[in-house]
Amino acid sequence: MIEKNASGANLHTLFKEIFNLQSTLSEVVDEVHEKAGMRTSQVRLANTLLELGQATVPDIAYAMKISRQFVQTAINELEKQNMIEFQENPRHKRSKLLKLTEHGRDVLNQVRENEEAIIQKKLPDMDATKVKAAYELLASIRVKINKKNT
Repeated sequence: MIEKNASGANLHTLFKEIFNLQSTLSEVVDEVHEKAGMRTSQVRLANTLLELGQATVPDIAYAMKISRQFVQTAINELEKQNMIEFQENPRHKRSKLLKLTEHGRDVLNQVRENEEAIIQKKLPDMDATKVKAAYELLASIRVKINKKNT
């Protein structure tokens, strides 16, 4: 008889495989982002800023769970590429609001298209139903763990 609920051992085996996959994906994602035209840190930051609309460096650091210094370094790089702009912050004189420029949104959209094409080329025969089921499973695990941690 097959158990409906996964055992702790089953989940632990899944988690170990996820950790192994994360290491492999880290290398692949860096390569994909480089070929797509940006570094991974820049893509992550731009995506976060796109989601937030506009935010300060501390807001972005908090949302990404990384240091302000790391965010500031990536922000400086994106500013040199005219991908972000600084705006006055009515809540704080020194902590400016950041926003993606139209050029930044265009570059990010192009990077996404490039990423998708590169990923499709690396993994051309993945079953769509299984990919969707895996995504749903991993998302549900993340949501359940996050609910228990709050």
